Amino acid sequence: MDYESFKKKVSRDFMCYLGEGFEKYEVKEVPYEKRGKKCDGFSLMLPAVNGRSILPTLCINEMYDRYKRTGDFEGEMIKAAQVMKNGVTYGARLLPASDYTKAEGRIVYQLINTAENGSLLEEVPHRKFLDLSIVYRWAVDFSSDGVASVLVNNDLASILDMDEEDLYNAAFKNTRKLLPPVFRDIREMLGDMMTDEEEKAMLEDMPVEQKLYVVTNRYNFAGASVLLYEDILNDISTELGSDLYILPASINEVLVLTVSHDKDPDALANIVNEINECDVDESDRLSNSVYFYSASSRKIYIAAGEYCTAE
Repeated sequence: MDYESFKKKVSRDFMCYLGEGFEKYEVKEVPYEKRGKKCDGFSLMLPAVNGRSILPTLCINEMYDRYKRTGDFEGEMIKAAQVMKNGVTYGARLLPASDYTKAEGRIVYQLINTAENGSLLEEVPHRKFLDLSIVYRWAVDFSSDGVASVLVNNDLASILDMDEEDLYNAAFKNTRKLLPPVFRDIREMLGDMMTDEEEKAMLEDMPVEQKLYVVTNRYNFAGASVLLYEDILNDISTELGSDLYILPASINEVLVLTVSHDKDPDALANIVNEINECDVDESDRLSNSVYFYSASSRKIYIAAGEYCTAE
């Protein structure tokens, strides 16, 4: 099938794969944007509670890509139906927590790439930060599976009666409390997975200037927001006794290195670009830039990358 035929067949046949108990539900097409690209999504319309509902959404474009590889339409639909059922159950559990009157205490930061999200940024409250933009998410639920959240667009901000300044101030108070930062030597993380004691000892003896550190938060959710906390960067810089190079591993975490004469920021930017292309899902990529934190000025700059400018 070509894409249009696939999309029509999904909309027409999907309810047949859900089984009993879903007779009152219906499929609703929901176009949306993902990193500035238009996507075709569809949701299962849930019965509203007090005029509200939480809609699980699946991406038809991604389903079609998998179908092209396998040719198995039925298998793709069975998997999608199970995901949707799980979403319905999870959405019903989240609905009581999605009380608009309690949202202000759960607004958190998220950093995204400015250049690659131009269309999205027209629809959400935001502010610029280096080559990135700060957007806001309503963290509805926290669990061992992670964080269930909603991106705050202009419509939701209006419902919450919060302008961009209100959202920023709320996120400033909430993010560190709800998503406490985690700073760890990546080699210690590797050591936890090792069984050979000699290899562990070699990692432990490695000089600090050769070490690589991961900064995220306890949920590994929107962890790159640590870039917004100068005092945390200063604490890390003080502990390591150095200025810092910061590599954006994804929207969820950053990597930190000490600054030394043998580390070329342009070479580091090439490494970031290669990792983004090969190892990071497109929706999780943050930037190809390398950032520099100056302990003396207590400021962060772009050290290398497409948007690097001379200071």
